[in-house]
Amino acid sequence: MTNRDDLTELLNRWPYDPEEYVREVVGSDGRPKLQVRFPMGIEQYELDGRPDGSRPRGYESYLQFFLHLRDQAAESKQRLTFRLTMEATDLLREECMIYYYRFDLLYTRKDYERAIRDSGRNLMAYDFVRQYAETAEDRESLEMYRPFTVRQHYAARALLAARRRQFDDALRQVAYGLQALEEMPPVEVGRWRRERRRAMSFLKRLQKRLHRERPLTLNQRLQRELQRAVEREDYEHAAVLRDRLADLPESRQTQPADDNRHN
Repeated sequence: MTNRDDLTELLNRWPYDPEEYVREVVGSDGRPKLQVRFPMGIEQYELDGRPDGSRPRGYESYLQFFLHLRDQAAESKQRLTFRLTMEATDLLREECMIYYYRFDLLYTRKDYERAIRDSGRNLMAYDFVRQYAETAEDRESLEMYRPFTVRQHYAARALLAARRRQFDDALRQVAYGLQALEEMPPVEVGRWRRERRRAMSFLKRLQKRLHRERPLTLNQRLQRELQRAVEREDYEHAAVLRDRLADLPESRQTQPADDNRHN
């Protein structure tokens, strides 16, 4: 007689592999799920809505519920007295963590749209707690997660734009992320400083990568060909290239050349 509570059969069907430890499945309810295999077990996340599939107080999340309470207080002209109790802050902090784990998994799977959604949602939650939590300790309780969340949010936005061949927008998103990190109010926690430093380093590396992958403009392509012609002392061809550059309309100078990229 088998014990339905025993997970051995399930775990054996999906052995742990550090290279292939995340998969998407369709649940018995027809909804997509994200599963993560660890050496000693499996975690499962809903892909949409709250990651654990619950609806606290009938809302998609505790954040939505407390935002509703804040708005109710504003309508009754009591917004200035609205505060998040320690218990409410604990609920939001626990909820932020499951969204945090999910957006990191989504980013790893290159599901950038959902990663943007979840990381943006958490940034809103951090701001909400910082503004309304009752105690100074609670107001800073989520700030240590902000640098990594900013990094993943803007990296996902940049990589989604790059996937669509919108390299100007991709580089703008990286610049927005770096600016957000630079302007972030400091937190007197060693982990926060390390995470901010790592996040800035990560986005700067991504910035360099995007510059390498960005297609050359026609102007840049001709400039490169001109430099090569001069280096091999092919002055006749160099003169032709100079004439083409001089005649190039301004609108074409910034137009990407589809068949050329940085090497």
